[in-house]
Amino acid sequence: MENSLLPEQPLVSIIITNHNYAPFLPLAIESALGQTYPRTEVVVVDDGSTDTSHQIIASYQDRIIPVLKGNGGQGSGFNAGYATSRGDLVAFLDADDVFRPEKLANVIAAWRAQPDASVIYHQLQGIDAQGRVLWRGKPWPKVMLRGNIRTRVEQSGGWWPWPVTSGLSFPRAFLEQVLPISEAEFPNRADSYLAGLAPFLGPVVGIPEPLAWYRVHKISGSNRYGRAGSKQLGCKLKAEIFDLEFQIVRQTLLQRLGIMSSMSLSDHYLYQYYRKGSDDEVPLRQVVGPVLRCPFLSPRLRGRELVKMALRRVDWQ
Repeated sequence: MENSLLPEQPLVSIIITNHNYAPFLPLAIESALGQTYPRTEVVVVDDGSTDTSHQIIASYQDRIIPVLKGNGGQGSGFNAGYATSRGDLVAFLDADDVFRPEKLANVIAAWRAQPDASVIYHQLQGIDAQGRVLWRGKPWPKVMLRGNIRTRVEQSGGWWPWPVTSGLSFPRAFLEQVLPISEAEFPNRADSYLAGLAPFLGPVVGIPEPLAWYRVHKISGSNRYGRAGSKQLGCKLKAEIFDLEFQIVRQTLLQRLGIMSSMSLSDHYLYQYYRKGSDDEVPLRQVVGPVLRCPFLSPRLRGRELVKMALRRVDWQ
């Protein structure tokens, strides 16, 4: 992706997507408005909320750009926000998360160092509904990447360790090639569509600092698919989601972008892991291989994943 000359001070569009997150929405908006980087616009997309979100949005008057629409899901919100935005760079923010004040200044500096990047991303620090720090204060993802990683992504079946929505920023030149998102196929996890395509269209730039707080609570969208009536059902749903995302990304690469890819789900270790968790007929060797081959896992992480898989086979009753 070519973008060799950046504007002296690029405009950044912060797109906040909201659905019934009124308790958290003001803090998200304030964090967007409070960036140390001066040239921004804040687009707030309300996706058919039935709580007091509309009143909160209206209270900011002309400090933000409101987009009020019916409920269509995250992909729909991304499309609507992008269509309204004007920024050279788009930073997405879930309405229950919070940007650190210095986030965009760091992102712009990283983009200047790699102007042909397709995505600039950073670590996230988990917090709960009350804002208390989670994960023992350790940010995620642990593995941060920089440069052209397409070959390694293909070797790992399309997976690489990206953060969720609030850790991702994309140049407009990239988004012009991959949007709009299929709203029917991505009512949630639309961030995975964008992150999955990014390595095929340019270098990735990871910033090893937690520049946003990611809120984990009962109704957070990225957790919803994993809460099922049984452990097996939860694994099955996750495997199905990884399968769907893989197929859509591969189809988009070929049909929209004309890019052939050799990636295979047989190398996607998380897909194989959750598939094994829901089906005892899946041979363990089918899961071990992708773990050992995954180029994004250190030897220590590979060992940890293999131990977890072995423990799944133990009958503790």
